[in-house]
Amino acid sequence: MPDEPDPPRKFYGFKPREFATANPPHPAAPPPASAPLPDPGIVRVHDARIDVRDLHRAAATGQPLLSAPPSPTRENDVHTILRANLAVADAAGLNQVTIDPRHRTPHQRRVRRCWILLVAVNVPLGTLAWKTSHPMTQASAYFFTFAVAGMALFTARLVWETFFLNTD
Repeated sequence: MPDEPDPPRKFYGFKPREFATANPPHPAAPPPASAPLPDPGIVRVHDARIDVRDLHRAAATGQPLLSAPPSPTRENDVHTILRANLAVADAAGLNQVTIDPRHRTPHQRRVRRCWILLVAVNVPLGTLAWKTSHPMTQASAYFFTFAVAGMALFTARLVWETFFLNTD
């Protein structure tokens, strides 16, 4: 069986730099007379350097330095509807909000739980460590060490979960 002939050689090159125009440009219509003029950008007033005295003089005039004050919003029917909704909510008492004095944030609850657990676990372990250390014997040294280690591990874990592990 004869060998298959080599495929024709491919020539690679760069894409053309110009874009093909799909739609011809339309002649630009002149803007209507009421259309605002385009923003000219930063307009140079004078070429002299600005001195601190110039800034002080400009500040003493009481005029706004950079821009005109915003124009007030004109009243429209949306404002009327919102005022009517507010009047209905005020009449129903929906805007009379009182703060519950017993409300606790999640952080406050977490700190309170931390103190309760510290007292509930460390007091018995501390008592066990104290009782087994007087008089200290070989067997009581183990209980003392385990009680102190348990207090340290429990306290470290509880402080980590309470103050550093933010799950809220």
